[in-house]
Amino acid sequence: MKKLTTRSFAALASLGLVAGALTAAPAQANTVTIKVVTPNYTDDMPAYYKDLNARFMAANPTIKVEHENLSWDDILVKGRTYISTKSYPDVLNLNTFSEFAAEGLLYKTSDLFTEAKLSDFVTAFRDNSKYNGVEYAVPDLASARMFFINKALFYGAGNTKIPTTWAEVTAASKKIKAKYGSKVYPLAIPLGSEEAQAEFQIWAGGNGGRYFDEAAGKWVINSKANLETLNQLKAWVKAGYTQPNPASTNRTDAFKLFSQGKVAMINASVFFPSTLKDYKSKVDYGVAPFPSANASKKPITLGVQDYFMAFKKTGNQDAVSKYLNFLFEGKNYAGFLKAAGGFIPATKSASTEVDSSLLPFIEQLPNAIFYPGTLGSWGTVVAKITTQIGTGITKDSKTVLDSLQKTAVAAGTK
Repeated sequence: MKKLTTRSFAALASLGLVAGALTAAPAQANTVTIKVVTPNYTDDMPAYYKDLNARFMAANPTIKVEHENLSWDDILVKGRTYISTKSYPDVLNLNTFSEFAAEGLLYKTSDLFTEAKLSDFVTAFRDNSKYNGVEYAVPDLASARMFFINKALFYGAGNTKIPTTWAEVTAASKKIKAKYGSKVYPLAIPLGSEEAQAEFQIWAGGNGGRYFDEAAGKWVINSKANLETLNQLKAWVKAGYTQPNPASTNRTDAFKLFSQGKVAMINASVFFPSTLKDYKSKVDYGVAPFPSANASKKPITLGVQDYFMAFKKTGNQDAVSKYLNFLFEGKNYAGFLKAAGGFIPATKSASTEVDSSLLPFIEQLPNAIFYPGTLGSWGTVVAKITTQIGTGITKDSKTVLDSLQKTAVAAGTK
């Protein structure tokens, strides 16, 4: 941002004096300061935002942007701390929004964007950005999951086709373990707090398991399908087919193991190829739809989207509207997607120019299931799932799921 220096102001003042200062100088427009808090998708995000914010403030000299870019671990804690202490940011980029909408804290998107602009967002993502039928957030990007294999390890162990069922995962893992011993983990199952809710849901989804039954309007965390899933994950761990200590293994830990050639099969999302490039990995990988419990169960993918939202504060509506509209301008949003590292675009216009590596993931979107992110109670529930679901590997699975179900029921369905 280019500002007038003290010397510049002095020069202007002196010009006024030379002219006799017969009239008072017009008052400078009040400056509005907005605080923007975002997650660090990749190491390229800080540079992207530094450039974006500088150009935005140059174009809007009465708006000052204070920006905080945090790791995902930090933003999940600090972001909610801001809310609990009523130190609301003006703009927040997070993976959940509904609990804030339920408290009446957010602007409706119609308060911030024209309908023409909103119509450019992918309809499925818009629908997943509603609370009680009203949009309170806009999707920034989306992700889908697929099953990745290390081709050299997988086929080198004698496997001939990527698994489509849990039984085939077991059979492939047995061959990989027999071939490579302790040098390779056949299957990575990260159930650490970074993203345990996703790892469990992708496996459970292929067994018909969900966290919430939309049709019945109730939580079903301790369902038979979910219990079967957790017991299957536990069986793979017990057989020595996974990395040690799944409950404390975060997604990024598992990604590093795969990039180093130490894991043969893994659940990963659309940005994983770019992550492997960042790690300078030489692993030759293949992708396929995620294995389901058995041949009678439909393969699914987990559709995940993150959101931009704006908090209602006196005098900030125009500023946050201008900031978000600026971010979603064509070149600015293209830069966001590039810096974020290969996600599925949230807008129709950007979706027409995606990299070909994204196409297999986009093809899976019709089979996508989503978190119950439109529930105001989801934030409370998912916070418990991320820290507790992994304990089902070493504790009684039913007891863990029953405890999570109790938390969810107490949180409600609003």
